[in-house]
Formats: sequence, C-alpha cells, structure tokens
Amino acid sequence: MVVLAGLGPCGPASAALPGRDRLNAVKDAARGALGELTAEITVHTRTFVADYSTNDRYMIEAARIARRRSSSPQVQAFSDTLAADARMTESELQQLLRTYNVDATLASGLDLRRRGMIGELNTTPAFTRRYLEQQVLIQKEQHILLRRYAHSGRIVAVKQFAERRLRKVDEFLSTLQHLQHRT
Repeated sequence: MVVLAGLGPCGPASAALPGRDRLNAVKDAARGALGELTAEITVHTRTFVADYSTNDRYMIEAARIARRRSSSPQVQAFSDTLAADARMTESELQQLLRTYNVDATLASGLDLRRRGMIGELNTTPAFTRRYLEQQVLIQKEQHILLRRYAHSGRIVAVKQFAERRLRKVDEFLSTLQHLQHRT
C-alpha cells in the first residue's frame, strides 16, 4: 500500500478529499500508471486494437454515468461528445480490420481495471471531479497507445488510423484539462 500511496494526488486539493474519495483518487492514479505502462509497451496489432477499443467502451459507459450524475452541463455535453467519438472510432476500426483482413478483434467488454473505474464513478460523492480525472487518464493512455502504434506498428492501415486519431485525442485531452480547471 505504501507504493500506491505515493501515486496519489498531493497538495492542498488532495488533503481536502474525504477518506473514501481520497482512496479512490489513489486507486485511479495507480490504475492510470498501469494503463500508461501497458500503453507504452504495446506494439502488437491485436493488443493495440483490444486496448484501444476497451478504452472506447469505457468512455461510452462513463458518459452514460456522467449524463446521469454530473451537475455540470459542460461536462455532460462533453461526455456525450466523447461517447459519440468512441462509437465512431469503434466502427471505423472494425471496418478497417475487415477491409484489410487484419487478424485482431475489438474488445467485447471492459477489463477489470476499467470496471473498477466505472464502479467508482457510480459511487463517488465528488462525481464531476472524479469523472474528469479518469477521462484525463484514459486520454493520456489513448495518446500513448496511438503514438506507440503509429511509430512502431506493423500494419500500415492501422498505423494511419493511429496517426489520425492522435490529433483528436490531443484535442480531447486539452478540453478535459480546461474543464478540470473550470469546475
């Protein structure tokens, strides 16, 4: 647990978090570090497709919760944008895999890490803050996945997909960080 505590947020903002919410923040930080590490070492197409699509599935599910739980109209609207984009990229990636006969499949659901993140979104009292923190983590992970595959991937069509998506993910990350500072 000492290792996980070192990954938690520091400073005045984290000191103000209630006990359970602080623990959730530490869990998110640990999950984020794991996600970034996994993204950094992903160069195989099957792994890239599975990891990328799992993040898309997470964003769609998190947006459903944001629509219900967030008190911020800006966060609700942006969560809808993220979900719509995730659905679109899921469809685009599926079409690309079929067209180029790529031996990879989209994730069929959420993995344990992202199910845990969804569980926290369903129960955290500080929903909007936690939602934005998680979305920043996921977008950073997507950025690393895309950058890594665009640079080192083997299938040209999938590399081109990754290159195109990088710009959009960077835009989303910027908007999320802006929303964090405003809420």
